[in-house]
Amino acid sequence: MHPTQPAFTLSAEPMESEASVAARKAALRERIRKLRRNHPPGLARARSLEAQQRLLEAPCWRNARSVALYVALKGELSTDKLLDAAWKSGRTVWLPRVRPEEPGCMEFVACTGPEQLRPGPFGLREPEDSLPGLGPEEAGKAFKPDLLVLPGLAFDRRGGRLGFGGGYYDRFLDSGLTCPRVGLCFAFQITKNLPLEQWDQRVHYLCTEEQFLCL
Repeated sequence: MHPTQPAFTLSAEPMESEASVAARKAALRERIRKLRRNHPPGLARARSLEAQQRLLEAPCWRNARSVALYVALKGELSTDKLLDAAWKSGRTVWLPRVRPEEPGCMEFVACTGPEQLRPGPFGLREPEDSLPGLGPEEAGKAFKPDLLVLPGLAFDRRGGRLGFGGGYYDRFLDSGLTCPRVGLCFAFQITKNLPLEQWDQRVHYLCTEEQFLCL
């Protein structure tokens, strides 16, 4: 375990059927998507800046010499300030790139600046094809960031994360990464108790415009 990585403590819970969990996930995804669609752009920008500043001031960020980030999709909390700060400080910046030949799989690519990004699927900006990438098979080996910042549709205060349903991050995180994980989101994306399945991966910290939580 990473020396700054808190342990998860979960209480025993009754088993829930797969169909029930899937239905709850679908309903929650739709609710959060609606909240994001109705989020005023000006307010979203202001909240994004506040959340990013909180992360920049957190010890887990200050101590990291290499960070795995992401380029935000429309409606997601922006990461532009984090990316700019990481590049200017000389940190190694890893960004995800989808593997088109492997559905549900992505790889991380070391990028030195925004000029190395190009339009990708799902409306993403991704690292250029010419740059070498490291997939799940290299997690914890060649790919060992000091900090991983990841998006999600919803999180809970136990570290639970609900993604978009493609399993990209879950597959990657289940393959050997031990670095601290920060869920970055708006405060309205934190819910009381997410419906989770055994393969759903958790985060160690949550960062919103309102607070930075160690879980």
